[in-house]
Amino acid sequence: MKLIKCLIAAACVMVMAQPALSDIVVIHAGHLIAEAGKPATKNQSIAIEDGKIVAVKDGFVSGTTVIDLKDSWVMPGLIDMHTHVSGELNLEQPVGLQIAAGYLRPPATLVLEALPRVKLLLMNGFTTIRNVGDPTGTTYALRDAINRGDVVGPRMVVVEAQIGVDGGDYDASQMGLRTELERLVTNRGNCSGVTDCTKVVREEINRGADVIKLRQAGAPASDPKIDMVESEDEIKAVIDTAHKLNRRVAVHVNGSPVFLHMVIADGVDTVEHGPLDDNAIAMMKQHGTAYTPTLLAAKLVDYRFNDASIGVGKAYRSGVPIVYGTDLGIMAIARSHEEFGLLAAAGIPPDQVLRSATLNAATALGRADSLGSIEPGKLADIVAMKVDPLTHLDKLGDAAAISFVMKEGQVFKGGK
Repeated sequence: MKLIKCLIAAACVMVMAQPALSDIVVIHAGHLIAEAGKPATKNQSIAIEDGKIVAVKDGFVSGTTVIDLKDSWVMPGLIDMHTHVSGELNLEQPVGLQIAAGYLRPPATLVLEALPRVKLLLMNGFTTIRNVGDPTGTTYALRDAINRGDVVGPRMVVVEAQIGVDGGDYDASQMGLRTELERLVTNRGNCSGVTDCTKVVREEINRGADVIKLRQAGAPASDPKIDMVESEDEIKAVIDTAHKLNRRVAVHVNGSPVFLHMVIADGVDTVEHGPLDDNAIAMMKQHGTAYTPTLLAAKLVDYRFNDASIGVGKAYRSGVPIVYGTDLGIMAIARSHEEFGLLAAAGIPPDQVLRSATLNAATALGRADSLGSIEPGKLADIVAMKVDPLTHLDKLGDAAAISFVMKEGQVFKGGK
């Protein structure tokens, strides 16, 4: 009898020591685009546990919870690589004064205005965004609130201050302010010389930057006799310091070839805007530099849109990775999905347009191990539409057409 009691006790201890099994959520996908650029498959089951994909199987299998998307096209969550969610500019008004207002308005008000924006982005199917500049100084806190689950929105990869040299675009002297007000809107990312530029990068990373944004001064865009304002040493200081601290670097360019070639040679990770010349395209292919064209923004501000569109097609055909980015903030969210159609019109095949907003973007973020495709081991960022996105690019990224949104295993839209 004593032996039996001991065996029972031992068995109880073993049962108690085993971790409780998590619920398995299974999505039944009628059409699955697991990796954009590869053929879609039919009648697939995606098994999800603890926010991650654990299996993708043929046919429809059972699970603790089953989400029926048999009538849908299922794909990875979308990624916008160039946003500014803390404000929306009115391009008919002086832009400098609107940017300056970000420094002056109450931060609490600015955060509250951003909340519906980030929620709508998620409802549009964007489960990750890279927010590359915020003069309001509020998006590190917004990112953290989303990560805690306090706020509904996409995963955010953020930098607040844009790094640029004194006298550049974010110097208060460029914003049309009265001189005595300039001290109130000074960009903490402004720097001059190697020591100063190294310092501001370190400080921004200490504040919470996930990525670094280097912004080219705009003088070459208005005066063709000026090649660049920045020194090569300043550029290298920004890029090298960021890389040493394990941060990737996005660089805002305005088409100045001297600056563009220099930042590519110095190892920048993504080039934002453009346009690109043929030498830049060849260098980007050689260095593996990704390109975020932001064609809609170029069209809206009427800045060399045709050149940019031609350059995107050339870059794609040359093998440069194209990543999707809208420059949201230049336009309202309601228009931002138009970028998909503009990329297609520039000569990029529809499956590669979708790849630009999924696996290409995840790779440029350095997060292809967890994002960008539907496969075991990756985060369960999954969206769906009732129509084929490859034949309805005009509906991709539009809340009216996105019928299902899951981020990291949690359903935020549809699925009932």
